[in-house]
Amino acid sequence: MFDEMNMKRVKSVISTLIVMVSLFAAAPFALAAEHDHNHGTENAVAAGSDSGLISVSAISALTTIVAAATLIIRLRASAPRLSKMTAMMASMAVAMITGLIGGTLLGIWLQSLFFSTVFGVTIGVAAGMLAGQTHSWLAVLDGMLSGVMSGMMGAMLGVMILQEHPLLMILFMDVIMLVAVGSLYQAIAAEDNQSEWQDQQLKTAERTGAE
Repeated sequence: MFDEMNMKRVKSVISTLIVMVSLFAAAPFALAAEHDHNHGTENAVAAGSDSGLISVSAISALTTIVAAATLIIRLRASAPRLSKMTAMMASMAVAMITGLIGGTLLGIWLQSLFFSTVFGVTIGVAAGMLAGQTHSWLAVLDGMLSGVMSGMMGAMLGVMILQEHPLLMILFMDVIMLVAVGSLYQAIAAEDNQSEWQDQQLKTAERTGAE
């Protein structure tokens, strides 16, 4: 039982490291684009021709999708064995990371507070609903409200940050997101494994009593 738990933890750590390495691979593009941005290439950035901004935004969006999907799959598989508080916090975290980063990227590219807010909130609310759907309505509600808040904050940040280090801000947010996702995944796995161990002990005790 403990060997299986350790293997799951090792696999999750390796997966997190792979994602982080792929994320940091975009750092040179970010630094190069920031250098060009500071030397008067704002029009190129606004026109979407900046390869560094495109690369970092694509990697950030892909990383967020993979991280959110991993958490949602884990939550839906472990929902019957999780406590109400854990499920609510997990739904809130999924909605926050998707809404915040999605809203920020949309705000940078669209430069429209209205449209980036609408799309960012929609993404966050949808992710929060998917994360908490299999557990309880409280978890769904917590995810929806967190999606609304994170989508609005991300859109405002994206619209405002374009003139001051947008790429480094994206990377900074992605690092924080990966740390939070990794910690949450470990917490869910630990609670899930503990519940499975307790169920096995209970079944063993019932079989022993029946004999």
